[in-house]
Amino acid sequence: MRVQTLGDGTPDIAVVACLHGNECCGKTAIERVLAEKPAFSRPVRFVLANETAIAEGVRFIDEDLNRAFPGDPEGDTHESRLAAELLPEIRDCGVLDLHSTRSHPEAFALLSRTNDRTKRLARATGVARVVDISYVAGGLIDHVDGVAVECGLRGTERAERNAERVLRNFLGETGAIDTLSESGDPELYRIFDAVEGTDYEFVGENFVRVEEGEVFARKRGTDDTGSPGNELRADRPFYPVLMSTDGYDEMVGFRAERVGTLER
Repeated sequence: MRVQTLGDGTPDIAVVACLHGNECCGKTAIERVLAEKPAFSRPVRFVLANETAIAEGVRFIDEDLNRAFPGDPEGDTHESRLAAELLPEIRDCGVLDLHSTRSHPEAFALLSRTNDRTKRLARATGVARVVDISYVAGGLIDHVDGVAVECGLRGTERAERNAERVLRNFLGETGAIDTLSESGDPELYRIFDAVEGTDYEFVGENFVRVEEGEVFARKRGTDDTGSPGNELRADRPFYPVLMSTDGYDEMVGFRAERVGTLER
């Protein structure tokens, strides 16, 4: 793990990249911004988390770091020990946690704790959509006041550009550096269900409403008129979030409801 604090004083803002070693858009964004040597009006802590996984080009070494918190300094896995080392570095900070995904090309934010501080952090990212993901337990943002941002499709230049844009906006809106930024009024979605299943092709589009009775996933290798057992149909309207054909081993993704605009 690499930790770097820029600016004078004790930081109450932190930026975390590479909880997953194969999601390097956040690392690239941090490197691009810091290469310009901006003057920091407010101290910020930057954390490059799973360096071992980055070096090996894998998501994790022993277990998913984003499911290992709070960790154990004497734990049996690399990620358990790393989580226990990382969390004290950022526990009291407002955290921006940068990720990429297999599901959607545009950046969107995730909140687990929803309070005035985390809502300010979410608006500071400048993204158009925020998802309340408190239904899904275990991530870093369960343990800190923070916002995670899925910056785009994993391994793409677009995800790197999105991550850089989000990071610059976040640092500007929080008063850390002097840069053009804007605080948005994003749409809020709330996850209410996970869709389990293996070997399904997702045939919908994330954040586009699926109507009751509509097919949104189909067993790979079947045609449009496959048997009911080969299709997943909506039993109620919902918005797909983080749904993809190959993003998860045993799951298609999540179902969400659209709540409205994120309250100030």
